[in-house]
Amino acid sequence: MKKELFSAIWTFVGVTVGAGVFALPYVFSKAGFLTALIVFIFTAIFMTIITLYLGEVVLRTRGKHQLTGLAEKYLGTKGKTIMFIANSLSIFGILAAYIIAGGQALGAIFGFNSFWFQFVFFALIAPVIYFGIKIIDGFEWIFTPIKIIVVVTLSLLLVKLLDFSNFSSLNVYNLFIPYGVAIFAFAGISAVPEMNEELTNKKLLRQSIIYGMIITFVINILFAVFVMGSIKNVNEVATVSLMNVSFSIGMFANLFALFSIATAFVALGFALKENLTLDYKVNNLLSGSVVIFVPFLIVLSGFLGFIQLLDIVGAVCLGIILIMIMIMHSKAKFLCNRIPEYDLKDNKFLKVFLVVVLLIGIIYTLKLFY
Repeated sequence: MKKELFSAIWTFVGVTVGAGVFALPYVFSKAGFLTALIVFIFTAIFMTIITLYLGEVVLRTRGKHQLTGLAEKYLGTKGKTIMFIANSLSIFGILAAYIIAGGQALGAIFGFNSFWFQFVFFALIAPVIYFGIKIIDGFEWIFTPIKIIVVVTLSLLLVKLLDFSNFSSLNVYNLFIPYGVAIFAFAGISAVPEMNEELTNKKLLRQSIIYGMIITFVINILFAVFVMGSIKNVNEVATVSLMNVSFSIGMFANLFALFSIATAFVALGFALKENLTLDYKVNNLLSGSVVIFVPFLIVLSGFLGFIQLLDIVGAVCLGIILIMIMIMHSKAKFLCNRIPEYDLKDNKFLKVFLVVVLLIGIIYTLKLFY
């Protein structure tokens, strides 16, 4: 049972702890520490609730489905189409952000232009998606525990460099600066169907989601606090800035970035590939090619940078998906074909409040890029 639970937790943390953790110090520094912390805690709470809603939907549904398959069952063909578009765009954006972050980390390590290292990162990691879930399991068991150990070690190394003048006061006008990145940093929803597949004891799904969120919160907040507290001007990919603090710490941090980004890239890429093969019957070669090359073309276009990609993905694409998950949860209470291992109350007031928050975030973010 413990092995099952840890495996599911590692899968969740492996998906969530990726490019988001490296963007948080930047948005924390821009928004102000207390402002960003309030947004971060609020986001962690509602993301946990909605992820648990999705877990219940998965448990209420027989068979093997990704998000689009679940949307079709509970929201119909139109719901499936909207979910597929939003989910695909979000994953394409995330994978593009991973390529940018991976290239910057490699560029910082080797001291060359990060643009060319985007090609190197892409060439090394993208083919792994073709090998499927067994390869992913191997990555999670190796890299996810390393993420936890490294972030704690890195935080301890930066303690003596903390400058408390970097922790600015509350500014309510900056609440939306960390919003999209914060949602992104807790977006483990694509891992939930995979976690359910790994667990023979389905009662452990709720527990693994909660533990996964707690671990993700601790990793994210430790990294954000100690990096922004040690650096005046934080790079969008925060580990790059640490090269200016100390060569050894910078190398350590950027190697950690590569580990995290690589595992998250593989897990998310495989989730989208499986979505195409299971729910749209796309053959393995074509689905793998789409998953690998579309995000790379986004990077080559140069239209959106690292933070911009995460902001749009978090606030807009994931905002739409999260709203749909709440609707699916309400529908699944009546249309399910399986008794779930846990049953959350269908709190209409809470759902309406969260929908309003998510819609405001979507509108605000779209206006920024209009």
